[in-house]
Amino acid sequence: MSRSINSYRVATVVRRIFRQIRRDRRTLGLMIVAPILVTYLWSFIFAGSVSNIPTAVCILDEPLENSFGATLTSLLEDNANVTLTNRSSADALDGLGSSIQAALVLPSNLTWAMLTGNNISIRLYVNVTTELEANYIVGVIGNTTSQASIDMFGSRGIQMERNITFVVPLPPAPIDLSFNLSLVNEDEGFMDTIGTIFGNLLSENSNVSIITCNTRAAVVESLDSRAAVAGVYMDTDFTQASLSGEVPSIEMFVNGIQTTEAAVALATIQDALSNAVAQAFGRESETSVNITYIYGAAGMSMIEIMGPAMIGFMSLFFGFLISGVFFLRERQQGTLERMQSTPLNDLEIVLGYSIAFIGVSLVQTTLISIVIIALSPRLLTSILLLIPLVFLLAMGSVTLAIAVSYRMKNELQIMQMIPVFIIPQMFLSGLLFPLTALPPYLAWLPYIFPLTYFVEATRAVAFFNATLLDVIIPVIVLVMYCMLGIVLSVARRSEK
Repeated sequence: MSRSINSYRVATVVRRIFRQIRRDRRTLGLMIVAPILVTYLWSFIFAGSVSNIPTAVCILDEPLENSFGATLTSLLEDNANVTLTNRSSADALDGLGSSIQAALVLPSNLTWAMLTGNNISIRLYVNVTTELEANYIVGVIGNTTSQASIDMFGSRGIQMERNITFVVPLPPAPIDLSFNLSLVNEDEGFMDTIGTIFGNLLSENSNVSIITCNTRAAVVESLDSRAAVAGVYMDTDFTQASLSGEVPSIEMFVNGIQTTEAAVALATIQDALSNAVAQAFGRESETSVNITYIYGAAGMSMIEIMGPAMIGFMSLFFGFLISGVFFLRERQQGTLERMQSTPLNDLEIVLGYSIAFIGVSLVQTTLISIVIIALSPRLLTSILLLIPLVFLLAMGSVTLAIAVSYRMKNELQIMQMIPVFIIPQMFLSGLLFPLTALPPYLAWLPYIFPLTYFVEATRAVAFFNATLLDVIIPVIVLVMYCMLGIVLSVARRSEK
């Protein structure tokens, strides 16, 4: 028997298979209706615990530059009627009633308590000869305190504990109401920032894996290069805006194609931000969140996102199943034995069947693609780059099905290949669930399946503006998948 390939004999095999399929109207109808029906149903089924999601973070938030005590001290120093002496708490009251007429004590947590809404008070000690002097000193300190509060926070009141005592008056009453003030300023200010607390909370959360960036542009670049799924940028004035009564804003960046990971990352970021504000101020505070989509857009349906990958899965599923069952039936009916008694050699038989089944698979894939594109028109822009990827996957699936059919005894054994070969790929290729959801000891498993590489390549082409050269590794793997199917289908087989 000649081992050379005759294209006419191969074409004869192809025509015979197409003629047989055309005559079997039920099979033909199922081949057309089943892919359309399953694809349409899947578009309604999809709805959208992952961890260690790459998240780019740039936090430039700076602490409050000033304290309430420093502001109050500055205002008192500018008052011509006040002679200020800075002291410690130990000697604050030394000379009260003689060399000094008043002493003002500011506690260490003064600024923090005012910002977080906790009760706090300052202590004023006055020792003068007349009530007129006492009222004047209390009025000056009270007005200056109010002015410092307005300068720092817009308008926040502060309690003042007053301890007023009098010495024996020396008539006549003094005309000059200026006074000496002992000031104890222990106010430590507000050195913690929301950004610091926020960053610590994110670092402690296992849902995200932090990629530290120094600029806003670096955050955007991390998402643009797909190194990160989500990003957050906090400007230098975030804490100060919160303290001054303004609504601070934070920017979030999202890869809208990786919906599951992005949703978890965004929820983690927003929860950490809310907790950071609560820890810093002891209360909730309004924050403006601006979300920017680097890839995809808000409101994309799951069929739009999963459409390209679904085309490949349907091609693999129907191509493997129909080719395997049909080819096994040809063996059981003795058709292959009769062909082998003709001038046809094994390679021509395999090529004939492969071309015919690949043609059937591509027709089904075209119908599936029409349904998906009707639901997601944006795929039209990348359909030309998706065609060779779909062809490689379909060709590999058909030839592998033929190779498997040569080694199976009945249709039941072919059907048993579905949970062995097809269903694992549906769950472990990234089609339905992100690969990051797998435990570390199974992280290698998806990469033994061709559908994993197809999903990676089609999403890059359809959504990330990639070319076939950009996904050359998945393309090489799909080519090897085709070659494996061809080699196994033409290898020496056991017919027992």
